[in-house]
Amino acid sequence: MNASKFFAAVAVFAIAGSAAAADLPAASAAATAAAANASVAVTKLNVPTVTIGNPQARTRAEVRGEAVEFVKNHKTALAILLDHAK
Repeated sequence: MNASKFFAAVAVFAIAGSAAAADLPAASAAATAAAANASVAVTKLNVPTVTIGNPQARTRAEVRGEAVEFVKNHKTALAILLDHAK
């Protein structure tokens, strides 16, 4: 199914859904109320906060120095295998 057929099918279902919702105003009101209750429930979620800036953490320069040393002394897995094969 190409994109134009897919969008056409979505449009047909959206129009049919709108027509069905217009025929049933009570159901539409119930759906609106349910959506409103759901949005209220979402605002009451307990979301953890993130604190940025740990004073005990290493500085950027320390981490960069460690990374530079690692790259200088790093051997690939292939190099290690070739050393063992000697």
